[in-house]
Amino acid sequence: MRYFVIRGFGVKRDGSGNPFDFDRVDRELIAPALAQCDFEGGTTGEIPDSGSIHEDMYRLILQADLVVCDISVHNANVFYELGARHALRRKRTVLLKCSESADRTPFDLGDFRYLPYSCERPADTVPALIAAIRHGTTSERETDSPIFRALRDLPEAPSDAAVPNDFVQEVQRAKVARDRGWLLMLADEVGNLPFERPGLRLVAFAQQAIEDFDAARDSLQRLLRLGDRQTGVRFALANIYERSYRRSGKPELMDRAERALDEVLQRSDLRASEHAEALALRGRNLKTLWRKGFEGIADAAERRARACKRQLLDSWQAYRESFRRDLNSFYCGIACLQVGHALLALSREPRWTAMFRSAREAARQRSELWDELRTLRHVVAAAIEHGLAHGSESDRCWARISRADLRFLTDDEARLHADPSILLDDYEHALLGLEPFYRGAAIGQLQLFAAIGVRAAIAEALIAALHRDEQPAAAPPHLVLFAGHQIDEPGRTPPRFPARAEQAARELLREHLVRLREQHGSLLLLASAAPGADILAHEVCAELGVPTLLCLPMPLENVAALAFGTRDAWRNRLLALARQHGEAIRVLQDGPELPRWRNEGKPELWQRGIRWIVHSAQAWHCSTRTLLALWDGDDHDASTGGVAEVVRQVRETGAFAIELIDSRQLLDRTA
Repeated sequence: MRYFVIRGFGVKRDGSGNPFDFDRVDRELIAPALAQCDFEGGTTGEIPDSGSIHEDMYRLILQADLVVCDISVHNANVFYELGARHALRRKRTVLLKCSESADRTPFDLGDFRYLPYSCERPADTVPALIAAIRHGTTSERETDSPIFRALRDLPEAPSDAAVPNDFVQEVQRAKVARDRGWLLMLADEVGNLPFERPGLRLVAFAQQAIEDFDAARDSLQRLLRLGDRQTGVRFALANIYERSYRRSGKPELMDRAERALDEVLQRSDLRASEHAEALALRGRNLKTLWRKGFEGIADAAERRARACKRQLLDSWQAYRESFRRDLNSFYCGIACLQVGHALLALSREPRWTAMFRSAREAARQRSELWDELRTLRHVVAAAIEHGLAHGSESDRCWARISRADLRFLTDDEARLHADPSILLDDYEHALLGLEPFYRGAAIGQLQLFAAIGVRAAIAEALIAALHRDEQPAAAPPHLVLFAGHQIDEPGRTPPRFPARAEQAARELLREHLVRLREQHGSLLLLASAAPGADILAHEVCAELGVPTLLCLPMPLENVAALAFGTRDAWRNRLLALARQHGEAIRVLQDGPELPRWRNEGKPELWQRGIRWIVHSAQAWHCSTRTLLALWDGDDHDASTGGVAEVVRQVRETGAFAIELIDSRQLLDRTA
């Protein structure tokens, strides 16, 4: 969460001439209290005596999740800022007032609570202010603003700025490219911008879509710290925790998934569709716990016996209640139908009766289940068609998969068994052009049905066909991020990488790359293509048979024009590299200009390219990582866009081994 402090600065006097040191109050009371509360960032806005107000101050007042305001003396600017806050935000404004002040509280604030403190001993009030802040951020009180209390139908101003269209487009490009490093960089770059929360939300959902679940979890948790109250954020977190539980089996992850849903279900302003989704996710969690109980059991009869657990019945009830709350939610409907058919298949097992208090109750449950599933199939079919006609792009993707799932469960079994390709066409059409995540979800559900004997032969045939074109996953390589000095311009003094040292540099690079391959096995090298060591690294790797990724901060023609000057021979080597890499060149942005949304921060263009390549290496799926740098070791080099900048950023991540090639050896070898 973010805070903003409205107060006087320096020493101000009340109407009786008594002095009050507001800097001391901030230092001993306000700042220590805020430091102990869970805030992502905040600002204390200086209120100039001239009456002018900084341009950004209104935005900070609007976007702050909490405002602390000191109304001890009659400072017109303080009350002007407080009035702006009260007009913009319904609540989460905490008032302070010094007990020794002779100035009376204005009439409009007279019946609103404020926290008294002593100007002689402000530190004594720190515990009380901490309690007031925590109460203010969690209270369900309707308003602490006299404006919103008087005008109860007044809508609150949106607290976040609109996301610039070019930022939306950049996130989409990164998502389509499945570029984890690019999205990781965007998550960093959006920090403290006016649209931080909605922008970070876009990035987090893109990270989830390309299955970078660790990065998505970090972005979503940051959104919670920033005070984001959107239910979609908690739903996404619940999904990621459940997936992590499936991989690791750690019970604390499922507990976190459940707590994320609890926080949603406790909200008084929950819409029916959100309530339905929360219940559906709870049903999914119960289904996952049930599935863990028989996972890995080879014997089919034992597997089905172990599957007769009460958790599946609880999951069915959660999904059923979810679908009843929102009959347009085809996801809830198809999940309910799938769990219901699993229950029906298991009702033939001897252990089915043990799930109930008596054989009569077990028989009644089976009969009711049969009747309900016959009706449910038609309602679910209608919900799927509604989703196809009126849903978002994502909804339509899932609706097409759900329509194939519905056919799997309800079409004539003998017909599908005789020719599973009838249904395979539906799945292939639904999955065409979608990320692997969707295919994995469809296959995972079919694998579950095969495991417990629901149309098992049909499911196995479909699974084999859907896996048919997949390439076996290769073992992840050891990733080498390379950075090195450019070749010296003619006449550079002192020399750092003179042209005569090129062969010596090539030999050093070969020695280090060969040793890294001996230590780690297969390698993959990421490097840009500045004239000098970058291009040499690509060329040496080509000689050694080590694959490389050519990473350019802008299109090839712009790099060739802007970075090479009169060094035509090096430019020709760049173009040759580009021909070798073909369409595998990775390019950050469309042109040589920064995107408009970045102009506010005004980063240096080449520095942004470095951040991107470092984040890419950090996010790459690999066994281990090494930064290999041909560098003179000058830690005091404050230039941006060079090797020193790469080394600084890599050190900050803590995710790389660092291997330095002392470029001063080049001068010794060519002396």
